[in-house]
Amino acid sequence: MKIVYLCEFSAGVDGVWNRVYNIAKQLAKKHEVFVFSSNIEKGSGKKAPSFEEKEGIKIYRFPVSFRLGENALWWNYERKLLEVRPEIVHAHVFRHPHSTSAPALAYKIGAKAFLTSHAPFVEHELRGTLLNLAVSVYDAILSAKVLNSYDKVIAIARWEVPELEALGCRKEKIVYIPNGIPEEFTKSKYKFRNKKKKVILFLGRIAPIKNIELLLSAFKSVIDRGHDVHLRLIGQMEKEYGIQILGMIKNLKLEKYVDIPGPIYDLKQKILALEDADIFILPSKREASPQALIEAMALGKIALSSNTAGGREFIEEGKNGFLFDSEEELVKKLEYTIKSFSRLKRISLRARKDVSGLTWKSLARKEEQLYTKS
Repeated sequence: MKIVYLCEFSAGVDGVWNRVYNIAKQLAKKHEVFVFSSNIEKGSGKKAPSFEEKEGIKIYRFPVSFRLGENALWWNYERKLLEVRPEIVHAHVFRHPHSTSAPALAYKIGAKAFLTSHAPFVEHELRGTLLNLAVSVYDAILSAKVLNSYDKVIAIARWEVPELEALGCRKEKIVYIPNGIPEEFTKSKYKFRNKKKKVILFLGRIAPIKNIELLLSAFKSVIDRGHDVHLRLIGQMEKEYGIQILGMIKNLKLEKYVDIPGPIYDLKQKILALEDADIFILPSKREASPQALIEAMALGKIALSSNTAGGREFIEEGKNGFLFDSEEELVKKLEYTIKSFSRLKRISLRARKDVSGLTWKSLARKEEQLYTKS
């Protein structure tokens, strides 16, 4: 079976690309798998190679002719799709140019069409005026038609399902398949060490949506209250936001308490970084199905997440982690975690158990079954 995945980015650090890559490399063991994307590297904005073969996946990248905001990119993949003629066309991220055109192009070559929507239901205040207008027009004119032209629409979060239905997507079209983790996370030996100095970790893009400034401010309060803690911010740093964050670390006099080693691309190194941490914090303004949170829970980290839809998707308050609504609440729950750490092993074990079944291998199998049965 030939499968073509369509996604905005296939280089750099990007949550959508992470899902596409991890599922595609599983299916490439049995099928001929292609990825079509723009030639932009997420985060840096640099140009990525026009072709690359990775883990059996043939990746083709196309020049961008127009862009609206950071992620809405126009790139023409039609000629290559007609040349490859796959049985399956699977687009990622709803409302984007490539996912709008995908069903019609799939129909043209007799292929089945699938969409993983990635919960693009950003709160109104997080978008610019032009993007809000574009989304409103799209939803009024196109959403129901586009969604129902796919054979199946995959929601990565349960909370996303009613949002899709409200846009006119028929209920029988929707399937829930969350984000996952590499099997290596479930095979990693469980460790719960009550070290004197607690290492707090953030793992992900260092970007405005992740709200790192709230984390730094809360961390400063914890330092001022005499706790022996260290903070690691691991991830690709967006340039302008990075300047703001580095300035804030300096102004708060946190240089000796915070380190920013950059992104980690190697899986073994990522696992080691998570294993070395005691507490994981995700302070995001918005999350759909947070990859880093699932990974931290899989290794039994005590996880604190902002009370986003994505955080609530996986954390059950006080049972497998903690949720917070404000900086003050984060400080309170972080202090409690530090002081009570030796008594929180039950939370650590529950977190690990709750996400243990979410391996990319098992999720890829579910998607493969959709392709053959739909």
